Amino acid sequence: MANGRGGVREGAGRKPKALHYAQLAGEVEEQIAAALPDIIGGLIEAAKGGDLGAARYLCDRILGRVASVELPPAEDRRPPYTSEDAERDLRSKARLDSLGDLICA
Repeated sequence: MANGRGGVREGAGRKPKALHYAQLAGEVEEQIAAALPDIIGGLIEAAKGGDLGAARYLCDRILGRVASVELPPAEDRRPPYTSEDAERDLRSKARLDSLGDLICA
């Protein structure tokens, strides 16, 4: 296994699937590329017709997916993160680091 592919001889072992299916993948890629204008046109028409899934998909692809949050900012009633919270988190991290040092020593 000198080359990481299952044998000592050059070219030994199973061929990667990308090489095995390269021709088929190329043909499928060409079919998809040829159909894209119709697919995108259909998505746009569906979105204009009120299909929220199509509209969401198009917006996600163009604008990027919005990160999900637990609560929308308008409904988040938690108190803000204070300097005391930061100090407590730093002390907790220091304790964990010292425990890790003891375990690894």
